[in-house]
Amino acid sequence: MTFANPPKSPGFYPAGGLNVASYDLRAELDRKLFDDPLPFYRDLALKSGGPVLELGCGTGRISAEIAQNGIEVEGLDLSDAMLAIARRKHPALTFHHADMCDFDLGCRFALIIIPFRGLQEIVTAQGQRVALARAFAHLIPGGRLVFDLIDPDLRYCLPEGDAEIVALPLFPMPENLGSVAGNKLRITAMERTNNPLTQQFSEHWRFEEITPNGKVLHREDNWHHMRWVHRAEMALMLELCGFVSISEYSGFNFELPRYAANQVWMAQRPL
Repeated sequence: MTFANPPKSPGFYPAGGLNVASYDLRAELDRKLFDDPLPFYRDLALKSGGPVLELGCGTGRISAEIAQNGIEVEGLDLSDAMLAIARRKHPALTFHHADMCDFDLGCRFALIIIPFRGLQEIVTAQGQRVALARAFAHLIPGGRLVFDLIDPDLRYCLPEGDAEIVALPLFPMPENLGSVAGNKLRITAMERTNNPLTQQFSEHWRFEEITPNGKVLHREDNWHHMRWVHRAEMALMLELCGFVSISEYSGFNFELPRYAANQVWMAQRPL
């Protein structure tokens, strides 16, 4: 594996904090409240026959599900902290520490996936296109790239941002943090700022360990920087990278495209 440049900062996922430690808890809640992408990506992996590469694999949840169904899979992520969890939970799998905009694994895959809006973690249009090109280079002829994005609701993309504060349900404190029994984790989505010119937004997230009576013992603040992508823009990016048979949906059951829903994309490297 070679890199043209060293991996960049992991940004929203720093080591040693409540954010990374609670990621799987939040992902499980997301699966229950919204469309569950895990069966969708697992089934695509089974149909492909493998091997599969997951870009932005995080803690390895989807890679592990694919591997449990007998398909060869590897994961790649920029965050050392997330990969440490992936390697601890799934020691038999191969995980690469790399930037999805700048990697060369020296092999090709039948299927490459970017779940959980991972492409939007790249905050420039140029960077997103480069990531698509790197995925294209790692596909076998006829191999497919599949990923999902948030389709932007433009009411919430205005320059004034969004000052609404949303508290998630209380979580148990993650293991291995040395917390006192009975303490809870409170996660709050704070304000959001937008830059319509660059299609970038930043969400302020607060993580707090609290006692049963509500006293805050520890607080961490992280900012999640992402970039929204319009459907026409993404279709053009894929075409420019050489993909064919480009399909778009609004959900993981192949629903027709719909405004302000998910974007689910499937594209193929030519034979």
